[in-house]
Amino acid sequence: MNYIQTGEIVALHGVKGEVKVYPWADYPEFLEEFDCFFIQANRMHYKAMYAEDVRCHKNMVLIKFEGIDTVEQARELIGKIIYLDRDEIELEEGTYFIEDLIGCRVINCETEEEMGTVQAVDNFGASDVYTILNAQGKEFMFPAVDEFLVSTDIDKKEIRIKVIEGMFSED
Repeated sequence: MNYIQTGEIVALHGVKGEVKVYPWADYPEFLEEFDCFFIQANRMHYKAMYAEDVRCHKNMVLIKFEGIDTVEQARELIGKIIYLDRDEIELEEGTYFIEDLIGCRVINCETEEEMGTVQAVDNFGASDVYTILNAQGKEFMFPAVDEFLVSTDIDKKEIRIKVIEGMFSED
């Protein structure tokens, strides 16, 4: 299986073994679609964790796993990363996994100049922001909005963008 990180168990919720998950998704409701999650048991193995209940609450996801029925059992899960089987996830057209964007070359569509590679993807509210590292080791923040984002080809590991004056300046 090919696993993808989808959130972190950050706290307990209630007294019956439920946990609070900080979701790493565009919207927390995405995780409500699944009933099987995975937790890394060791470097090479993942343990399947089946959910009895998954629901959203205040931008977090509450999960009640089968066999986790006490606060003590749930407490052992805090800090664990949860994974999904990547093959079970269907993305909408034009959406991508962050891990697929990392390492993509960023190309100026008008000049064919390589601007750098994507190092990180963050979202500060309005849209995704790509951190791009150029060949000289300088980082730039790029707003991943339709106005500037021309195309994304995950297979080629290439993102083509429209560059405007000052976007990649050193000043």
